[in-house]
Amino acid sequence: MDKQHPHFRAPGLSRRGFLRAAVSTLGAARAMGGEHGDPPKTETPPLRLRPGEPPSRVVQLRSDRVVDGPHVHRGRLQLMLEDALCVLTRSDSSADAWRKLLEPRDVVGLKFNHTGQTALGTTPVFADAVVESLVSAGWDPKQLILLEAPAATAAKWQTTPAWEGFEDDETAFASGADHLIKALRQVNALVSVPFLKTHNIAGITGSMKNISHAFVKHPGRYHGGGCSPFIPDILAIPAIRSKLKLCLVDGLRAVVRGGPEAQPFGIRDAGYVLASTDPVAVDAHAVTILNQLRGELGLGRLAATPESIPHLRVAHEKGLGIALPHGIDVVSVPAAD
Repeated sequence: MDKQHPHFRAPGLSRRGFLRAAVSTLGAARAMGGEHGDPPKTETPPLRLRPGEPPSRVVQLRSDRVVDGPHVHRGRLQLMLEDALCVLTRSDSSADAWRKLLEPRDVVGLKFNHTGQTALGTTPVFADAVVESLVSAGWDPKQLILLEAPAATAAKWQTTPAWEGFEDDETAFASGADHLIKALRQVNALVSVPFLKTHNIAGITGSMKNISHAFVKHPGRYHGGGCSPFIPDILAIPAIRSKLKLCLVDGLRAVVRGGPEAQPFGIRDAGYVLASTDPVAVDAHAVTILNQLRGELGLGRLAATPESIPHLRVAHEKGLGIALPHGIDVVSVPAAD
């Protein structure tokens, strides 16, 4: 359970003034589990934080008014996205935030998720908001490569088409080898934009799986053992991990059961936007949110703790990020409703 950010917006204080105050004490709101280095009890051998490892930051905004079924309030979403970027990077503007995350000459791959996209209905608006934010910050649309985004978004912004197909040679990783998508050579920065979804094998399909199984030619080979160690092993490929700069979770509508496909019985309006530079931490916090949403429906938990999900545990062990809730600072910022 995350804690509310300690700053509350005083009457007359501008939104940007509020955010400047918020980022001045970013990190004061620590996620569940007590102080850094005080792990929760677990039945499996406990994971450890590496000595001196700072907590990973996950910024969370939630609004009850941003989504109503397939309808998304575009203005509110844009504010939530901009605020998430500002707080994550301790910036006064989203343009400054993007410049801290990316280099001006970067060709940026924005990786969305086509599975469940039609049923959830939020990707066209979310993709448009992300592209608009980047273009407003100074990136030419030709520097943007949209992966698994609606064709209408790419057409509207005239972004550069992704190269099709896979590399001729396989790339080896710790638990296998496969052909990577050619588009990976086309970009030098990646932004993972997953949904907030359960997965009937992996438990959750989040920022990591949004990249791992979409970037190889034979994803069906890598679902054994709860998709572990395959998700973290593929993510750890240097050509992938070195380029992943940001994770933005589209949690406007969540799949709380039956995923990764989105069926009407499993979809719930949730109103979340999450942002982090740590793909493991943001997925771990997504597990906490999904557990809460499922609990409200009388459903069982996905896992007792996030780190008990196999691929999150392995990712933590491999040093790809932090899966332990007590090592994650969740900063919950009030949405501008």
